[in-house]
Amino acid sequence: MSSSSTTSARVGLRRSGRKNRGKYSGSLSESASTAPTSTAAASRSRANVLPQKTYSLRRKANSITTDVDAGSSKCASPPVQRANKRSKLAAVQEETQVKQTANPEDNFLQFHVPDEILLNIFSYLKEKDLCTAACICKRWNTLGNDLTLWKNMYQSVYEMSLPLLNSEPSKFHFVQPEKTEHQNVWKESFKQLYHGVHVKPGYAQQVYENPGSFSGRSMQYYDTIEEALSAVEGQMYQLILVHAGIYSCEWLYIDTPVCIIGAAFGNNPDSVIIENNKESTFVFMENSEDAYLGFLSIRFTPDANSQQPHHKHSCIEVTANCWPTIDSCVIRSKSQVGAAVSVSGKGAAPHIKNCIISDCENVGLFVNDHAQGTYEDCEISGNALAGIWVKNFANPIIRRCHIHHGRDVGIFTFDNGLGYFDSCNIHHNRIAGFEVKAGANPTVVNCEIHHGQTGGIYVHENGRGEFLENKIHSNTFAGVWVTYNSDPTIRGNEIFNGHQGGVYIFGEGRGLIENNDIHSNALAGIQIRTNSNPIIRGNRIHDGQHGGIYVHEKGKGLIIENEVYSNTLAGVWVTTGSCPELRRNRIHSGKQVGVYFYDNGHGILEDNDIFNHMYSGVQIRTGSNPVIRKNKIWGGQNGGILVYNGGLGVIEHNEIFDNAMAGVWIKTDSNPTLRYNKIHDGRDGGICIFNGGKGLLEYNEIFRNTQAGVLISSQSHPTLKKNRIYDGLAAGIEITNNATASLEGNIVFNNKFAGICLATGVEPEMKDNRVYDNKDAIEKAVRSGRCLYKISSYTSYPMHNFYRCRTCNTTDRNAICVNCIKKCHQGHDVEFITHDRFFCDCGAGTLSLQCQLAGEPTKDTDTIYDSAAPTESHTLMVN
Repeated sequence: MSSSSTTSARVGLRRSGRKNRGKYSGSLSESASTAPTSTAAASRSRANVLPQKTYSLRRKANSITTDVDAGSSKCASPPVQRANKRSKLAAVQEETQVKQTANPEDNFLQFHVPDEILLNIFSYLKEKDLCTAACICKRWNTLGNDLTLWKNMYQSVYEMSLPLLNSEPSKFHFVQPEKTEHQNVWKESFKQLYHGVHVKPGYAQQVYENPGSFSGRSMQYYDTIEEALSAVEGQMYQLILVHAGIYSCEWLYIDTPVCIIGAAFGNNPDSVIIENNKESTFVFMENSEDAYLGFLSIRFTPDANSQQPHHKHSCIEVTANCWPTIDSCVIRSKSQVGAAVSVSGKGAAPHIKNCIISDCENVGLFVNDHAQGTYEDCEISGNALAGIWVKNFANPIIRRCHIHHGRDVGIFTFDNGLGYFDSCNIHHNRIAGFEVKAGANPTVVNCEIHHGQTGGIYVHENGRGEFLENKIHSNTFAGVWVTYNSDPTIRGNEIFNGHQGGVYIFGEGRGLIENNDIHSNALAGIQIRTNSNPIIRGNRIHDGQHGGIYVHEKGKGLIIENEVYSNTLAGVWVTTGSCPELRRNRIHSGKQVGVYFYDNGHGILEDNDIFNHMYSGVQIRTGSNPVIRKNKIWGGQNGGILVYNGGLGVIEHNEIFDNAMAGVWIKTDSNPTLRYNKIHDGRDGGICIFNGGKGLLEYNEIFRNTQAGVLISSQSHPTLKKNRIYDGLAAGIEITNNATASLEGNIVFNNKFAGICLATGVEPEMKDNRVYDNKDAIEKAVRSGRCLYKISSYTSYPMHNFYRCRTCNTTDRNAICVNCIKKCHQGHDVEFITHDRFFCDCGAGTLSLQCQLAGEPTKDTDTIYDSAAPTESHTLMVN
């Protein structure tokens, strides 16, 4: 027999049983109905007679008697009798006059009974008699509505600590008596629940055997929930109150709009337990759309050794086309193969709220097969598998749920599952807090996802989803994982304090990562690898203990309009065949490099602001060949752009200025192309090429730099074409230390020193260069007899004749200008060394002999022949 036919058979059995009610139904409807009938008849009879004076319980007046002797005759003479009659009449008239002037209420006995005694009397009345008594007069009405009186009656009947209000169909809630607008909330709750039937094992027999004890009360009692369901079937409003106890193995198939409520003192679900060990404890079927289940413990506890399959059984099943309300229940299943709550089928849309679904041996809540529903303020914890499964186009709304300490993932949406998850707290789950797989597309907003033992959010195998304005933090691995062709939207979240990275995209992952605040993570804020190609837009990525964005292993991506700052390592790394596009980002204030290309890292770096880094703004090395275009690169403490160790790249249309060292460094066999750049106002040189550096420099504007506009040194051999080099505070072009160059069509003018300065032995290729209007400050100083240190100090290195003094025991690193040789070292044993770049150690005061031309000595370091070498990034050492 199929499961559906079994279910239909059981429903039929239950319905047939509804004709044979329990032996002790406990109905007081017949006896209770006689009182109102007789009362109405009396009212009609009173209406047919003339009005009479209201009956009063008057005290009898004391009779006026005349004392006589025991032996005397009792017959008085007639005159004496007339006198006595007149005296009595006068006394009665006087008494009547006194009473007419007194309070009329004094004529009634009930007004002389104290409130305490009346309340004690009322406490013995049932609710109907009490309401009748309250209609007698204003005083009794006040006493009959006493809060304590109705509280005691409510608690004795319903056995609940607080008043329960039924404000509208299928909506019940407990209230604090002092926080309600009802004048007598206990009476109001009593009245609203009065039409309900009670399940209280053994109590129905007491009512049946002692009907007189329950006179004035019309309530029905049953021993089982099945009997109560049969009793209320067909009624307009169906309410069942289940009192404290354990109810086992009942067939509870709900196909009517019945309300079933646990009634017990204290925490109701602790005392009202409904369980089954063979089939689902509750099954909601079609036509149960307004059913309500509240304040119960619901358990499914199959025998582990049983041979009967129970993989489709749960604590609660909600089937197609019904939408019951399940409120404030504790739900626990020991089945290892079925969910505690199963909602399945089109039109299945329960409202489950304030429930606890915990310590189940499988999934807590399973929403499947186009089901929907609203799930609010539930606590889902400690389950062996996921706290929530959403599958096969199911689309629940889940709000303010607390999902934690699961032995698997917190929430798992897969196989095209949907869902809207709002303001949930998801934490301390053994795997990810939220997993999305296989076409699932949930929406997750305002949730806090934290302290996952692996990651926060895991989107894989073509997963999608929108994650909006969540807090994702303190997870063991990455805050967000995106992999295997998945394409989620991660927008407006705060992703921080991860024990590894912030967002990790790999395995051809995609996605839109937008407007997030990603900070204080142990590894990179965003990591892109293995052919992944996301859009990274408008994020703040900062204060990471590692780098900002790390693109490696052929990673791609459009990285646009982000602010990347204050990270411990590079702001952006690009390496190992990766080729991202970085546009309109602000990358600044890093503790190392701004953007770092290495080990064949490529890509486009365009329209970015890169500034205020402790190392260079951009570094390119080891075969990397990016396009660096239209960027502003400034404020680097170690230069603007450093190309070294075989680095390449096209560097064009950039503005490179105000760097502490050279605007562009080219060294160690690197060969970039620089064109149409503005390189100016550097606190060192404009472009420095040394240690075998090459490169093509054309159409650049190089001006207002503190050192040489272009310095070429140490066996380097670049090509300079059609550049303009002007307004520098030192020479225009300097070539030294066995370097050479090809200079063609350059314009060099208005520099402080000479236009082109060549060291001894340097013979560059020069063609069609224009060198004019340079100030030749060195030659002028020599002719005027001044120490060259006066015009250079130790910040620049003018090129001129370089001498040593044997008498003063100068070292290989000391240099003396020609005027100091003539003046200060006159008569000493001196020698000419070379024509090269230096500053004068005699004028700097670093020699034992005080300079006679420079005035007060300036403490300084030894002379160096080239600009200070840049500090290379140690990022690779950290990886």
